[in-house]
Amino acid sequence: MTIGAPESSPEPSPAPPPAPPGADDAVRARTPGWVPWVVTPLVVLMLGAALDAVDLVAPEVSGGAAARFVPPDGQRSVATDAAGIQIVTEHTRSIGMEGIFAAPSTIAASVLGSLGETEVREAQWWRASTVNDRGERGADLFRLSSDGVTQVASWGGPIGFVFEPAIVLLPPEVQPGDTWSSTGSALPGGVLVYTAEFAALRADGPFTDFDEGREIPLTGGCIGVESTVRIEDVDGGLSTTLEESTVWCPGRGAVWSSGTIDDRPAGRAELRPGALAPLGGPATVAASFGALLDPSSRLLPGRTLPIAITDPFFGASDVTGQYPVAPAATADGRLVVVNDRGDDVQVLALGRAQARLAWFGHPGGTVVAVGTAGDLVVATTARRQVVAYDATGRRLWNWAADELVLAAPVAVPAGDSGTDDIVVAARSGTVTRLDARTGTPRWSQSLGADARAEVVVVDDLVLVADERERLTALDAATGAVVWRDEPGLVVELAAAGGTSGLVVAMLESGEIVALERVSGDERWSTGYTGLARGVLVVDDAVVALTDEAVVAIEAESGEVRWRGAGGQALVGESTSSVVTIVRAADVELRATVDGAVIDAHPIDEGSISASRSVLAVGAALVVLESDGVLRRWELR
Repeated sequence: MTIGAPESSPEPSPAPPPAPPGADDAVRARTPGWVPWVVTPLVVLMLGAALDAVDLVAPEVSGGAAARFVPPDGQRSVATDAAGIQIVTEHTRSIGMEGIFAAPSTIAASVLGSLGETEVREAQWWRASTVNDRGERGADLFRLSSDGVTQVASWGGPIGFVFEPAIVLLPPEVQPGDTWSSTGSALPGGVLVYTAEFAALRADGPFTDFDEGREIPLTGGCIGVESTVRIEDVDGGLSTTLEESTVWCPGRGAVWSSGTIDDRPAGRAELRPGALAPLGGPATVAASFGALLDPSSRLLPGRTLPIAITDPFFGASDVTGQYPVAPAATADGRLVVVNDRGDDVQVLALGRAQARLAWFGHPGGTVVAVGTAGDLVVATTARRQVVAYDATGRRLWNWAADELVLAAPVAVPAGDSGTDDIVVAARSGTVTRLDARTGTPRWSQSLGADARAEVVVVDDLVLVADERERLTALDAATGAVVWRDEPGLVVELAAAGGTSGLVVAMLESGEIVALERVSGDERWSTGYTGLARGVLVVDDAVVALTDEAVVAIEAESGEVRWRGAGGQALVGESTSSVVTIVRAADVELRATVDGAVIDAHPIDEGSISASRSVLAVGAALVVLESDGVLRRWELR
């Protein structure tokens, strides 16, 4: 089908959706194609979310009536292009400086210089971040303003753009029959310039995808836009022209487009799938730091790793800021963090001299916790959502919990399927095992009280503590209660497998209680002093750490084996005979058999922050300060 000509009557009577009143032109489906880097949908503000009050309240939205076409914050959309490549898009809406600081520093500086600090602080932004099934990433930054919906910048591909003034994609009161245009620079300094012409038309389908001819469903109030965008250098030696027909639908952005880039077919069509299948996994599974430790282990001197975002066109940008959420580690040795604004999940590849952003995801709202399960990165949000990403950063699925999930999601073996599942414990006390491939619950069990502390999975049990001073062991396969004990309020929890294994809890009352893993019967208990920092069941001992002392206890009898100075964090594995203790000023390796210090390294006291996270990432120990300083110790 082709683009329709204007109808004979310039003012037809109002029609039902999808044709809005006053339509005098029509966009009709034509040859499919795909537009990878230019004009895409656009706009507005990130809706604030707080952990204690998660109802979302939005300020007045800029952009006029055109703002209705912009997807809400955190929405995922999926499309295919003419070549059959699948593109997953996450939409971010924000206000103020955070909107531009997510972009490469060249773009942020250009926009700040153009608009000025005052205007940027009040600006409403929309970012559309894409990743395709080849792992190729890109992003477009849009603004909602009195000009309507405008495109400000594009990055992530072999060439990027900063449009000054921004390209007007949709005027504030856009109606079929309207025409408009923009001209300006496409890179700082006017190295590239652009001209853009647009015409709004009525959206008359059907519009189909590019694989099977399936019709794209149109919601009421959709509008069509025909555009020609030309970008060239100032000398006119290089030129690229995009001619495109696009259909925008309220709350969904651009759902269909078809056209050409320099006479090559281009376009995309929205799909509406449920869960997506993950694409592959990590190339390698990293060796485990804890499992590699033995009495002969020694650490290399620690390195402080700068964190950088590298763009193929704009180059590297240093990352600074705070990290508000406890990090996690992936199977292939990457570090999972949450950005300083608390709304993006970031996965960092750790090199010898630098940490590089591998990918980021925007699950929507404030991120509360992150965890990993096999190849997946899983985030929980203040909107009570559990969101999963595959190893390339494609969002696979969302699942709605009945309350906030404050504890990090935990992996549980899925048995014959070969894929780890995920267990989450909502604050309400509802514990749920999710199919990692689809996000579908396999079972759900209520504790009858609010959950507290972290979830621990050992062998075929899921261990969860609650605010009624109980510790419950659930069958990992069915969710049935295996046993329940009432030791007290649990602060730290650990367990070791096997029929003679232990479950060990540090209690708020100052006690350490050891329970039989199989039955929940108490084996022994003892006291501790100070603030609990961590507990491990390692080799044939229990090692407990407080800010005042570290103590090793015989797993069988409960007798104290040795004591040492306290610290901030404890790292180790059940099969290891060595534990790692991190203090304010040093990192120490200790043998569990006698407490002998087998290696120690200082930490620069001048850069100690208010808090820090410590974890094993691959074959290295990582310390992440809350002020953004990242340190890494490798084994010799």
